[in-house]
Amino acid sequence: MMLRFGILFWYTTLGLIIAIFGVFNWHPILKIPMPWWFRASFMGGWMNFVLVLFAYDMMENFLVAAFGQQGVFASPFWFVVEGIIVGLIIGFFATRYGGEGPETVRQ
Repeated sequence: MMLRFGILFWYTTLGLIIAIFGVFNWHPILKIPMPWWFRASFMGGWMNFVLVLFAYDMMENFLVAAFGQQGVFASPFWFVVEGIIVGLIIGFFATRYGGEGPETVRQ
């Protein structure tokens, strides 16, 4: 049950971070725009990369049990790709229904 709740809360937290990060649509240092698809995929990939770094052994054991030692998907770093895809989906819906940029925050 802890793994199930952990996955549920992880992706809920990931969605909240992506939605909150949607306020920043301009990079202040580089002076370039940051479209929603870049922000969302970057945050999803980065958060899952950090997750893989923390739980590499457990994820590797799970994937080897599921796909075999020589399986194509035996590497836990496939979760980074999953984070990019999930980030894009979350970012699309957050931008579509919540808006984008500083104007989404009421003052």
